[in-house]
Amino acid sequence: MLHKIVCLVALTIAVTAQDRKCNNGVACIPLAQCSGLNSQLQSGRTEELVTLLRRLHCGFDHDDPKVCCPPEFQTESQPNRIGVGFTGSAAAASFPGPAASSSESDSLLPSNKVCGIQTNDRIVGGEQTELDEHPWTALLRYDKPRGWGFYCGGVLISARYVMTAAHCVKGADLPKNWRLTQVRLGEWNTSSATDCYGGECHSDIQDVPVEEVMAHEEYDPHSTNQHADIALLRLARNVRFTDFIKPICLPSTNALRTSTFEDYDMEVAGWGKTETRSESDVKLKVRVPVVTLAECSKVFRPVGRRIINKQICAGGVAGRDSCRGDSGGALMGRVPAVDNWIAVGVVSYGPSPCGTVGWPGVYTRVGAYFDWIVSKLRP
Repeated sequence: MLHKIVCLVALTIAVTAQDRKCNNGVACIPLAQCSGLNSQLQSGRTEELVTLLRRLHCGFDHDDPKVCCPPEFQTESQPNRIGVGFTGSAAAASFPGPAASSSESDSLLPSNKVCGIQTNDRIVGGEQTELDEHPWTALLRYDKPRGWGFYCGGVLISARYVMTAAHCVKGADLPKNWRLTQVRLGEWNTSSATDCYGGECHSDIQDVPVEEVMAHEEYDPHSTNQHADIALLRLARNVRFTDFIKPICLPSTNALRTSTFEDYDMEVAGWGKTETRSESDVKLKVRVPVVTLAECSKVFRPVGRRIINKQICAGGVAGRDSCRGDSGGALMGRVPAVDNWIAVGVVSYGPSPCGTVGWPGVYTRVGAYFDWIVSKLRP
């Protein structure tokens, strides 16, 4: 029976003339020796499992397929069946988790034991989040000549830094007399001092002053393309992590940094705040499919927008778009192998009205700017 399954898999993965090199020192070994994958394959073939095997495929040993066997699949003990219980695409299991720090700047980012962790597993489907869901989401406060308000979002990436969009700090639509002064963390319902949901309540909100604003040097607020639409906010003090305030991971490994995450399902969360409108008092979430750059380029080329490989597109499904979240917020998903949430994109722009069928939202691809991000960090 196992021989028949292996033969079937061999027919569904690409044949290569020679072994493909595996990343991060992982060995290319026969599938039968990759115990975790082999065990799950014997339990039955799924679309997600075959997709993962295609990504891991690195050659053949005579007629038997070989795979780049990640450490987490080198034993038969697996906590989850591939394709079940994960928010992002199960194919992301081929990616290793956030790497150990390799430089002084890298060391200022939290480890995967701290970042990208939620208190409980979530089931995607509804639009309203739970109290402690996506605890890295941030609201950006702007002081105006008359009062103040939250008009953009972001995500906490360390105890001292928030990542957002450059258009939220120097965009052409941002009024000149507005001043970005604070970041709010731990918020759920902006209309109440104490947030309650499902019998649970908390008032663990932190308003932290912004010490420094850093938009990417290549960002042009007047360009229709909105390339390099990414920025960092250095906070005036370290944030205290709680169940409701935690950082999200960044795509720090080579595999994650170079991935376009095409055909994956990701999430966006926030309050629908932009420079010109406000949609919800309660934090919302939406699940959106990532589409290919070729497809995205085909859509936006007729309207004079050039999509490049430093961007990522997701959505195009009726009523499901990042306008249900925040401008400057994150496109995010989990890496099943380590169960960490990773920010793969920053909300940049999209169609009007949002959620238009066939028109995805456009995000800045975080992996393409990882080196820039770590170059700006300091204690």
